[in-house]
Amino acid sequence: MFLLDSNFIFALKAKKDKNYTRANVILDNLVEDRNHIITTPYSVLIETFTLVASRYHGNVDYLKEYHKLFWGSENFFKLVLIESNEYQEIYKIVEKFITPKKQLSFVDASLIYLYNKNNAEKIISFDSHFDNILNRWY
Repeated sequence: MFLLDSNFIFALKAKKDKNYTRANVILDNLVEDRNHIITTPYSVLIETFTLVASRYHGNVDYLKEYHKLFWGSENFFKLVLIESNEYQEIYKIVEKFITPKKQLSFVDASLIYLYNKNNAEKIISFDSHFDNILNRWY
């Protein structure tokens, strides 16, 4: 199983993003392989659409491009729901890894939680704060 972070998903469509080319190379490898379950939680969906709305100043045309990735013709992953009883465990992850110098969002903690819960093979992310915690593909 591979988990997707919002910065990877965002970079897939953001041609001016520094990770655009690398994200699309990774996507080509994922599509070619097809031997892994690829997932992301709904919290990443929310974070991605918030990022898109912010970076593109509410331009609906960009939102439509990401809509294709999550629900349309370009979808290659499954959205997973985190149950309400799992949020206490995610909070414990935030508490464990957050420091004044190393910020960890609740969304990123949810990815760590799902990674561990499902014995995932890799997280696909451009965030280095996952290093020494998870096996990251970037």
